[in-house]
Amino acid sequence: MKRDARRLALAVAFSFVASQAGGTQADAGVLVASGDEWTLSNHAFTAPYETGTTAFVQDLATTFGGANYLLLTGNGNVSDSQLSQLTAELTGLGKSVQSSSNFDASTIAGYDAVFHFGQGLSAEQLTDLDSYVTGGGNAYVSLGAGWYGTAAGEAATWNPFLANYGLVAGSTWFTAPGFVDATVTTGPSGATNLIWGYGQSIERLPAGQGVSYVRGSFVGGPADVGLVGASRALGVSAVPEPSSWALMILGFGVTGLMMRRRVSASVPA
Repeated sequence: MKRDARRLALAVAFSFVASQAGGTQADAGVLVASGDEWTLSNHAFTAPYETGTTAFVQDLATTFGGANYLLLTGNGNVSDSQLSQLTAELTGLGKSVQSSSNFDASTIAGYDAVFHFGQGLSAEQLTDLDSYVTGGGNAYVSLGAGWYGTAAGEAATWNPFLANYGLVAGSTWFTAPGFVDATVTTGPSGATNLIWGYGQSIERLPAGQGVSYVRGSFVGGPADVGLVGASRALGVSAVPEPSSWALMILGFGVTGLMMRRRVSASVPA
């Protein structure tokens, strides 16, 4: 009887804690946002970027997990033909890779991760993407393609969406047009260099949950600027917030109280 009472108390307490501390943050997938659409293109798998790009892709695959990936190829710059190296890399990591030039909620449903390469998205499509990520899907999105005319226009379109994940896009493009070498100052192990093609910064919002995941410097500047942001640290399991720890402690307290009452009630008068 005491063992049954203990199990019941633990179940009730943990159910209480889960209902209070669970929430969408734990259930949501990972959003990764790059300030440039060329970072995973075939050009990125050539010297001197190849080693860094490969390390970056491996880290993304580890974090996203799953087996079924979708590449969205609606941007004329980064088309299917520019993603053959990325496809080969992901396939070698055990992923099944499909591509689509269309994007809507039904297209991305069922995939473990979706990769976007600079194409313009409508407000409805951004809402679909937000629902996909908050529902547990993983997404890699990229800006810097000039789809909205200016960097400021692109930032104005994307920032309400990115703010949900603690990130913000810069309103100016930096470096001259063409491919340049970004020397990584912060990023996944082995990612020493990445390609950059006239993109914009992605930084974390000071009060948000976002992470400045890849930072880099360029010859002639800028220095140590955010290149890629994420909704949480890639490759790192989420740690309960202080409020969650407090709820867990409260849960254990409830467990102890219920067990004590059950034991007291079972003692003969």
